[in-house]
Amino acid sequence: MTTDLTANHETIVLLLRRIHFFDGLKFEELERLATLVSILSVESGEVIISSGEPPEAFYIIERGRVEIVRDTSAGSEVVATLGRSGDFFGEMALIESRPRSSTVRALTPCELLVISRPDFDELIREHPSIHFEVTRALSHNLRRSDTRFAEKILEKNRQLAQALADLKAAQEQLLQQERLSLVGRLASGIIHDLKKPLTCISGYAQLLAGDALAAEKRRRYADTIVREVQRLVDMANEILRFSKGERDIHMRRVNLADWLREVEEFLGRDFEGSGVRFQTHVEYDGPVFFDPDKFKNVFYNLAANATAAMPEGGTFAFSCRRQGRLLCLEFRDTGTGMTPEVAARVFDDFFSQRQDGTGLGMAIVKRTVEAHGGSIEVASELGRGSRFTIHLPLESS
Repeated sequence: MTTDLTANHETIVLLLRRIHFFDGLKFEELERLATLVSILSVESGEVIISSGEPPEAFYIIERGRVEIVRDTSAGSEVVATLGRSGDFFGEMALIESRPRSSTVRALTPCELLVISRPDFDELIREHPSIHFEVTRALSHNLRRSDTRFAEKILEKNRQLAQALADLKAAQEQLLQQERLSLVGRLASGIIHDLKKPLTCISGYAQLLAGDALAAEKRRRYADTIVREVQRLVDMANEILRFSKGERDIHMRRVNLADWLREVEEFLGRDFEGSGVRFQTHVEYDGPVFFDPDKFKNVFYNLAANATAAMPEGGTFAFSCRRQGRLLCLEFRDTGTGMTPEVAARVFDDFFSQRQDGTGLGMAIVKRTVEAHGGSIEVASELGRGSRFTIHLPLESS
């Protein structure tokens, strides 16, 4: 960056005549102004003004191009590019007597006319017409900057709208992939679950076809087939309940003792041959208010979860008691237990530790309990089993 304070006087006068807001000056006034001007030569890439520095001069472009850069929260942004002879910059800080708000950098080699701050102030005082012309040119630049800013905002809005459209399309694609993934996982689990009862039904049906089969065995095989068919029905209902979000709750007053007898009878048959002992401890067997069919499914799912955790057999214990206006149901098993990480996810949709599980049973349990205005908690320890505790309102709210 080179300043020529001894530039040819006539050359400067000629340059000043080309600046439009000096058009109203007389020749002798231009002569006077020329004595205040120095010529600054700037190489491409050089910084002419730095943001934050005090305002010391006013610049007029004679030749070359510059860019004005402002720091924003998003980083540095080019707010204007000047390159016409007569374009000027640096005047705002002089007028406001405030530090520079932008950085000005040369894009090409430049020749600039420089008027120092004291000379600029004196020039404005002596020639109000120059003040008017500078103000008018400044207003024009501001309008042009506003136009560029508005165009940038519109372009940013177009880019944002396109980005949102692309994001929405990507989201839809991801959701579709997730739906397909969930369907695949659900189908895989269902197929695995179907294999066992279907194989059992097929085997016992073939045995029933034998002519020499004793009546007692025929009854036992038929009961087994009926039980496995019921298992298939329960699986289908489980999937339907999941798809409905367990919203079809039909609550009514139920005698707990009668309801528990039905549950015990079913589970007694279900536990046959599994090595699992079913124990009950009932302190309260009075009236309760819930959907009996839905809560049978809660009981069956918790029992199935316990049975899966006790492949070598064990104890599944159920107890119920009254706690003020709440009914407390507790289910314990002596199975393998769960890590804290698994226990935290046990109620998640499609989460299962069994390779042949749908991962829906415990999720449906939680939804059913919460649909009744209740809560369910799990406590588990590896090697020592698990405990599920349900609290339900005894009366309708």
